[in-house]
Amino acid sequence: MANILLVEDEWNARQVLSLGLETVGHEVLACANPNEAEQALKTQVFDVVLTDLRMEGRDAGLEVIRMAADLCPQAQILLLTAYASAATAVEAMREGAFDYLTKPVSSEELSDAVERALSARQEQAVELEAAKPTKDRQAKKHAKKHYSPFEMVGESLLMQRVKDRLSRASKRDFTVLITGESGTGKELAARFVHMESLRSKSPFVAIHCGAMPEGLFESELFGHRKGAFTSADHDRIGLVESAQGGTLFLDEIGEMPLSIQVKLLRVLQEKNFRPVGSDDEIIADIRIVAATNRDLMEEVKQGRFREDLFYRLNVIPVHLPALRQRREDIPDIVAVLVERAGGGVTIPKPCMEALQALPLLGNVRELENILQRLMALSDDNTLDVLLLDDMSSSHDDMGQWSLAAMQREGLDLDQVLETVERQLLQESLDQTEGNATQAAKLLGLSFRSIRYRLKKLAIKDA
Repeated sequence: MANILLVEDEWNARQVLSLGLETVGHEVLACANPNEAEQALKTQVFDVVLTDLRMEGRDAGLEVIRMAADLCPQAQILLLTAYASAATAVEAMREGAFDYLTKPVSSEELSDAVERALSARQEQAVELEAAKPTKDRQAKKHAKKHYSPFEMVGESLLMQRVKDRLSRASKRDFTVLITGESGTGKELAARFVHMESLRSKSPFVAIHCGAMPEGLFESELFGHRKGAFTSADHDRIGLVESAQGGTLFLDEIGEMPLSIQVKLLRVLQEKNFRPVGSDDEIIADIRIVAATNRDLMEEVKQGRFREDLFYRLNVIPVHLPALRQRREDIPDIVAVLVERAGGGVTIPKPCMEALQALPLLGNVRELENILQRLMALSDDNTLDVLLLDDMSSSHDDMGQWSLAAMQREGLDLDQVLETVERQLLQESLDQTEGNATQAAKLLGLSFRSIRYRLKKLAIKDA
């Protein structure tokens, strides 16, 4: 028996759903709108939250999902909608939904979904209980830990959900689409899926779609035969064939040219491909994991990404939260980053607290850069919290602009944006010793994009 919160604005549907759930032994509290649901979530604990998507003429169900994730994080959330789409599913999963059901839903379907949610909740509770430190462990909470190179670090509820989804995804040979801001660890998540899968003994091949020139993309991806084009003086095996039996990771898939997208779609649909200049079909025994920091549905609307390819990729969506959404994980992440950088340093409590309070818009990648600078500039192998003030000064300078300041300086918006863009580009190049490719990664840009910006602003790299 479970305690279920039902949020549905249609009276008839609310009664039918409540009766169906109560008939199989569940306790149901039915609400007609998000406001009633919020009051219930503030005063009661629920095992499952079942919410309609469209209420009061808008997608109010997403509001309920956000409230439930915040006020009752232990609950599993089910979305009920007559407007099902891939975009709905992606958004619901990002906000914390366990699953979604399409109206009209039968009593059996609803009961099965609730049972799956309860089973997942029980598994999660067991994992969290096992992860709780004993009295002996508490004294060693921040002692040196050793992590595998492909382990997802963090024990926050958000990361528990991410790791659970990645682990489940690895057990099936379906395509995975990983979304998240730049620096959240999308490639690490892809490697985690590979290493947990039956393909772990075979190759993991990664390609950054934004760093590949369009003219070479097809040849690099599928290979070519001798004589296929002017400079093809020998056969070449492509990345797809190199990944046979394993996993092909397509990083920043949103930057893949449309001409290549249609060829990738064939690989996903037909499970085979042809090298450039060849008439022979080669079976593609690979699993594809893709990642992006873009909103692919918006890219589809703008005509920059194929809709059919999006649906083929978005079989198992996994969204990685920004580091500022899981600050409780920062101490563990810091410990790992320091160890990988050579270790041997002490991090005073005020310094750790200051690190946890940083905006960290660049996520783990920015945190790693900050730690490396602290380790290089601090004395006596003890990280100096005062150095953080100097490091944040450049960000403070960028936040000084206001309408009054612009009017006072006689500047317009384009001039201010150019100033900020120039400063960020120069800072990224300084951090990477002039390496434009690494600077592009820091800024979440493609290599072509940063090249264009550097040329536009007449900034020289190494």
